[in-house]
Amino acid sequence: MDDDIEIHMYEDVDLQNAMLIESFPTVGLVSTIVASYIVDALKLRRVGAIMSKHFPPAAVVVDGQPSPPMRIYAGPKVCGPNNECDQVVVLTSEFTVPDEMQLPLARRILDWADERKIKLIVSVEGTGVSDEEKQDEEPEVFYACSTDAACRFVEKFKAQPMKMGIVSGISGVILYLGQIRHRDVMCLLAPAHMQFPDARAAARLIRLIDDMLPMVEIDTRPLLDEASKIEKNIQGALEMMRRGLESRKKVGALPQAGMYG
Repeated sequence: MDDDIEIHMYEDVDLQNAMLIESFPTVGLVSTIVASYIVDALKLRRVGAIMSKHFPPAAVVVDGQPSPPMRIYAGPKVCGPNNECDQVVVLTSEFTVPDEMQLPLARRILDWADERKIKLIVSVEGTGVSDEEKQDEEPEVFYACSTDAACRFVEKFKAQPMKMGIVSGISGVILYLGQIRHRDVMCLLAPAHMQFPDARAAARLIRLIDDMLPMVEIDTRPLLDEASKIEKNIQGALEMMRRGLESRKKVGALPQAGMYG
């Protein structure tokens, strides 16, 4: 099934030693908001896409430009006076990957990251909490790592190890495959509302990622200032995509009439 997954690069870009942020739909749409905000804030350009016959037959259109539902964005290397450089790559999609595709896709993403010599893979996730649990103004961000080196790196920042739990979906598969392959992978999890998009939880993850990238600045103030608007826009866009796919299924289920009746 791995052969059914194609990674198309719109341009040949050097991603050596970059940080790859992987984002698929999760609790509170946290990962979707993180990816969308980072792409916009850093003005990342679309450099690639992942396609498969097992993915929804749809195009995501932005400013008149169509893309497959799973896209890869990247920015330039940003270097400091000591020749220390940071580079951000974002892999994002608005649809949930079918269960049977989770393992093949995770393998293909890791293979591609190895081919491109990407240094670190960071998955972003929301973990559901109730309204009562959300009363804490600044809930902690949790992490899980595939290697000791990845854990030592994230321990420098404001995050706590995940003591026990489950990381599901692509993020979980990439995490355990990273351990098997001795590949640096980490998953960052922020407590988020389960019933609606949570831009504030996304902002906590973005601040942590920003701390990890000394040469790159990601200002989360606009995200927090317009959190409600961003949450409504993303929820509306996803609802539109859902209705479009449902309409297509209904049309496809209708009896096929002869051309001439």
